[in-house]
Amino acid sequence: MGSGSSKDKVEPTKNTNNGGKSGGGGGNRKPMTNTNMDIGKDGPTQVIIQTFAPAGAPAVYHGTVRARPNFQASQEAEKLHKAMDGAGTKDNAVIDVLTSCNNEQRQLVAQAYKQKYGKDLIKVLKSELSGDYEDVVVHLVEPSAEYEAWLMNEAISGLGTEEDVLIEILSFRNKTQLEGVRKAYKNKFGKTLAEDIDSDTSGNFQKLLLKLMKEDRDEPHVVVESFAKSDARFLHQEGEDRLGTDDDFFMSVFTSRSWDQLAAACKAYEEIYGKTMEDALGKEFSGDILYGLKKLVAFSRDRAVYFADKLHEAMSGMGTDDETLQRIIITHCEVDMLEIKEAYRNKYSKTLGNMIRDDCSGNYKNILLALIN
Repeated sequence: MGSGSSKDKVEPTKNTNNGGKSGGGGGNRKPMTNTNMDIGKDGPTQVIIQTFAPAGAPAVYHGTVRARPNFQASQEAEKLHKAMDGAGTKDNAVIDVLTSCNNEQRQLVAQAYKQKYGKDLIKVLKSELSGDYEDVVVHLVEPSAEYEAWLMNEAISGLGTEEDVLIEILSFRNKTQLEGVRKAYKNKFGKTLAEDIDSDTSGNFQKLLLKLMKEDRDEPHVVVESFAKSDARFLHQEGEDRLGTDDDFFMSVFTSRSWDQLAAACKAYEEIYGKTMEDALGKEFSGDILYGLKKLVAFSRDRAVYFADKLHEAMSGMGTDDETLQRIIITHCEVDMLEIKEAYRNKYSKTLGNMIRDDCSGNYKNILLALIN
């Protein structure tokens, strides 16, 4: 590992071609058919896939939980009150209300509940529910920023650091979302997220996380092949082709390129130098920074496959990694769960829903299935 070099090079620049729709990584994912069937609790829903997008167009993603049309917060609050009024809890009604609208709408339900019944919805739910089922329900009702701030703190404050959580959240939030997480973190824990990252991590991995926090990544755009080849050549020049490594240059490219453009640069590197980007990184970096950079490469290649693998790991072997299972489903059900489900079925020859049915039980199983359907 080396520090910067005096060798002349072109610094990474922002690509301002923002012609594509927002979406994210997945540069190597195979094209899908022109439709995809999302089997939800209200029956089949046909999702149109872009078949005529130009070559190199950014990937487009679809959530399984969407904003509910004709939404009335007061009516949903009343349904929740009736479900928890009297002896026992009508869990099916609770699950139906919370999984048939998105997080923004759930905040309106919580406000309406407070206005109508004078009680904090989360406190009432905690008094009625228990176990993993309670955890999912509470996190669904929390504002997304508060839940993710809690996840970040858990990742930092426990024994060791949960690098996956930090990298995943910082990599897939836009500037507005990250600002919300930072504010929620400061309000909840009395310190800034940057301060805690600074105290709990070090070296290049710390620098990588702080770069991701700035959210300087290009907006999704049509891939520019010449730009990808140029990045590949400069990454080789500042890595394998010199004594020592310009670590900052690698981090700048990996945190500023759009996901599809980064995937194209990794592909170009392999075509030009006959070596995968992961292998090249393994010769230049080690430890946490190597782990972090490889994660970013995996996100760019196919983020749906990455999260499908994480879900499979969470439910394989002895016991269930419920924290990971809950985190991925809750944070991705509004974003890209359709693609994650497809990737899971293609790779493991089993639906994600069936895996959850085999691994979980009761209302915990029911609410997770509702979120992915």
